[in-house]
Amino acid sequence: MSRRTKMLAGMVCLALVVVFTVPALGGAVDEQKKARRKLMAYRAARVDGIRKLAERIKGLRITSSTTVQDFVAESDAVETAVNAWLNGFKEVGKPKYTEDGTCEVVMVVKLRTVVATLKQIRNRYYKGSKFKAQDFEEITVTNKFTEIREVGQGAIKEDDPFDEDPLIPSSGGPVFSKLHGPARRYWMAHCTGRGRLMAERAARVDAQRRLAERIKGVRITADTTVQDFVTESDVVNVEMRTWLRGAREIGVRYHSDELIVEVEMQVKLRTVYATVKSIVHTKIKGNNVKMKRLEELILKSKDTIIKETGMGVPPRKYLKDVPPAVVAVMQTASQAPPWITQSLRATGQGALDTDDDNKARAKLMAFRAAELDARRKLSEQLGGLMITSNTSVSNFVAQNDQINTAMGSFQQGVRVIDSSKKLAADGTAQVTVEADLKPLWNMILFYQRKLSITIR
Repeated sequence: MSRRTKMLAGMVCLALVVVFTVPALGGAVDEQKKARRKLMAYRAARVDGIRKLAERIKGLRITSSTTVQDFVAESDAVETAVNAWLNGFKEVGKPKYTEDGTCEVVMVVKLRTVVATLKQIRNRYYKGSKFKAQDFEEITVTNKFTEIREVGQGAIKEDDPFDEDPLIPSSGGPVFSKLHGPARRYWMAHCTGRGRLMAERAARVDAQRRLAERIKGVRITADTTVQDFVTESDVVNVEMRTWLRGAREIGVRYHSDELIVEVEMQVKLRTVYATVKSIVHTKIKGNNVKMKRLEELILKSKDTIIKETGMGVPPRKYLKDVPPAVVAVMQTASQAPPWITQSLRATGQGALDTDDDNKARAKLMAFRAAELDARRKLSEQLGGLMITSNTSVSNFVAQNDQINTAMGSFQQGVRVIDSSKKLAADGTAQVTVEADLKPLWNMILFYQRKLSITIR
């Protein structure tokens, strides 16, 4: 990496430091901070709602003497599968910003969906005899309701109402040139063109991620979802990801009073089923029953549309009215450690269960075990990174439970290198995971300022 590139990386990171240490950075920075607080409040509310739903579901009674939590505790494989499913809930309606400065998000799940998913997880991952598939049917008898509804909440620091700005239809040409009025004047006054494009790109990626989560939860039969087909093989997973990135963009919305861009994307449910049918037929040779069911769903779904909206904000370095003194400090000082521009990799191993008659499932579980082993090794490497000559990341994390929790979330976002998956002749699986270190440094800076922690 060139010296100029390293200097630019250091400047980006130091921008976070400067924001917390200089009293006033001008209108654009204030607006960017307001927009970021709003998005963070919304995301916190969504996570809070998912957490509440997860707690309710884990407390559901399966029989008179067992709960879902008891089932989860039976094995790590079951716990991992249940937790992965719990993270995929979708919200209902729009987020609500209340007068007392909080954001509320409603999360709902049908009890029958809970039952069907638990039965599916039991059949796929559970190897004991305590819980039988029919036991989960008692959940609807023991618990006298048809759906579970929770409201998640997240706080913002000031009254910041949610205003709806016009949606600019996406037609392949420049979007901003079609924007007129307050929103155009606001963005031109506070943000550079490059920053606006990066905010739009971030919103587009967020919309694609949300749409992927919705699509992978689409049910095909009572105990099968799109997600099940994706996990059948790496080839299917790659093809689904490629197809999801091709979802149709409907329009872009620039807020007129805050630096937030929204991108709306959609896909027809009929297209989802038709694509799944094609992938199943060509890649995993699905059975006739499921193929017929997919054909029925293609006919019944008609013009039903799945739609999601992503949001993004511009990076701080591309705002217009940052005072020259602050820019000078950004250019001449750098506290970033040398590892900020690097990435870390770790390789884990897992053993194939030769007693499992389902060879495909045994292979997936072996790769999952190898991935968890790699993540554990990577976390050890991350904890050993030096911030200064006297302080490591591990020392910093140990100073506060909130930082420890954030560190755990960062490690969950580590990516698997698809080409690294190998299965040896002796039944050992191997997986390599990788993490970029710049987001870790940004997290350290954020909590250093938020919690007034001195790094020596």
